[in-house]
Amino acid sequence: MIRIVIIAALLLALFVLLKHFASLNAAGKKKFWAWFMFALFFSGVLLLTVTGRLHVVAAVIAGAIPFLKRLLPLVRYIPLLRRFYRERKLKQDEPASQDEASKSKPIGTSTVTIAEAYAVLGLTEGASRQEVIEAHRTLMQKLHPDRGGNDYLAAQLNQSKDLLLSRIS
Repeated sequence: MIRIVIIAALLLALFVLLKHFASLNAAGKKKFWAWFMFALFFSGVLLLTVTGRLHVVAAVIAGAIPFLKRLLPLVRYIPLLRRFYRERKLKQDEPASQDEASKSKPIGTSTVTIAEAYAVLGLTEGASRQEVIEAHRTLMQKLHPDRGGNDYLAAQLNQSKDLLLSRIS
């Protein structure tokens, strides 16, 4: 008879909790889940203590400690996994934006004027072919994407060099 009363009380408590959960906003639901998990854990430990079975849990935890010690050095890789996940997510979002960019701007079109090309390469008007090549090489060594620069600057340098060399030849 006592078991039926306990089951009925648990069902009633579950019903009340579900009604309360449905009325909460997103932040309240998150807080509620944290509270509910803590209460569930505490109730489980209390039940195991009262029934005399807590020693089983203690034995499992004690048996897991040597395995956790062997896994502990792997904890240092968690930031790498987070970065990998973030980069993977960015790459998933990137193709759509690259397609839109390639549709709006034809490949190979020069957006640099002659005055800007001289300014980008740090040259004065009337520079020779060799000076343009040397200025491009020097700046590209500093601003190449593989050496810490970015794609935009490298593209500007290449467009400037191509534009000036086409005018000199």
